[in-house]
Amino acid sequence: MNRMLGRVCALVTLSLALSACEGVPPDDGVPSTGKDETGSPAVAGEEPYEIVYAYPVFESEPADLRLVQDEINNLIRAKMNATVKLLPINNSAFTNQINLMMSGGEKLDMITMLNNYSYHVSRGALYPIGELMEENAQGIVDALGEEYYRATQIDGVSYGVPSIRDLAQDNGFVLRKDVVDRHGIDLSRIRTFDDIETIFQIIKEKEPGMVGATNLGNGSILSTYRVNDPLGNDLGVLLNHGLDDLKVVNWFASEQYERILRKLREWHLAGYLLQDAATNPEMNQVVVRSGKAAGWLSAMKPGFEAQESRGVGTEMAAVRTTQAVAKTDTVTNVTMGVTATSRNPAKTLQFMNLLYTDPEIVNLIDWGLEGKHYVKVEGQDNVITFPDGVTSENVGYKNYSWMHGNQFLSYVFEGDDPDAYKKMDAFNKSAAKSKALGFTFNGDALKNEVAACTAVVEQYRRVLESGEVDIDKMLPEFLRKLEEAGIDKIIAEKQKQLDAWAASNGVK
Repeated sequence: MNRMLGRVCALVTLSLALSACEGVPPDDGVPSTGKDETGSPAVAGEEPYEIVYAYPVFESEPADLRLVQDEINNLIRAKMNATVKLLPINNSAFTNQINLMMSGGEKLDMITMLNNYSYHVSRGALYPIGELMEENAQGIVDALGEEYYRATQIDGVSYGVPSIRDLAQDNGFVLRKDVVDRHGIDLSRIRTFDDIETIFQIIKEKEPGMVGATNLGNGSILSTYRVNDPLGNDLGVLLNHGLDDLKVVNWFASEQYERILRKLREWHLAGYLLQDAATNPEMNQVVVRSGKAAGWLSAMKPGFEAQESRGVGTEMAAVRTTQAVAKTDTVTNVTMGVTATSRNPAKTLQFMNLLYTDPEIVNLIDWGLEGKHYVKVEGQDNVITFPDGVTSENVGYKNYSWMHGNQFLSYVFEGDDPDAYKKMDAFNKSAAKSKALGFTFNGDALKNEVAACTAVVEQYRRVLESGEVDIDKMLPEFLRKLEEAGIDKIIAEKQKQLDAWAASNGVK
């Protein structure tokens, strides 16, 4: 409780300080809802509040961004007397630029975070939105469901909400379908991690110049194919996806980790894996498109094959080898939050609520303008494609439907399963849940140890998990350096926090 109150005080202090530097008088501590007592969108004569919304992108700013923004604003002025300024920022610079904006007093109300939600909470960058949700954004909670909504709480306080997409993950192997068809590979017989070797053997024998798998771009095979609950950073994990118990262990010293490493080493020596996987800078899709590899091991979701078919440029097939499991990391890896410096958190939450409840707003931010950036496929209300003369290369607006609010309200692009989101919703609801779903580790007291261990992991993990090095020599060295860097302290603290969380949430 003291930690929670301290964090809230830090947030309020930051908000007041940055408001003062902009010359804006601080409010009375109760943000305006933007509604009068009759429930109308705004008090007469009130100027629309501009919500500055920053989110990461992986390409340049779309040419027609302002056209789409203007159309969104035409709608939300009437709905809630507000406008939005869309601020796409390249993902590689996103966190640094957000930090600079907030410390420099620039206006910023809302952000989407990829894989660093707890970091932004720990530095006091997010407003504690829980008390404002019921009045301003109950639609978000209803759309998510209580269990997934609570998964973002830290010390019982909500600082953000996950986008609605694949909130759980299963794992498996994705590969070119032409290879499967050409050699009659029976994917129904592939049920475990070790079974994938059968595919590799066929490719080795019948596809000269092509290896079975490449795992690039995301660190290593075991950073994309997970069999544990990493509890935020892999420095202390729960085995078997967190389904068995709440015992925090050193993943890298576990028997399961060593067994997988030895299998990867066998595959490397047999020529089943890309031989320079530890250093090759190319992405998986690029390597597979070139014919150098058949596929890669990955976390998956419903519709994953169609998604990767577009990325590779040829039809892909996939086989699943683990069950679907929801963990805190799979839920919070795409999270939306209100900044601690927002001058109107309630109004910002009202806009965020629209991204979870209003299909018109959702499809504008996801796909742009109908007739210009997309058209509906005849006879299918929820399926779209490009207009004549427009392609993925020259379209004036593109975005990421999994990032902004409720993807299940978004149109499906032609080529994907029209029922993809119904299946994904069922996938989320039926997935097994880690016992630690909703737990977030606070490493503030061990920043030095976390930084030191992270550096050791970055030094050793990729070469070990590519199969390129002698396990008997390199693994003991890796484990010794982790111990020297303080991993045992991290595990002890994580266990202490997890036990306290479990006790307060009735988890056994």
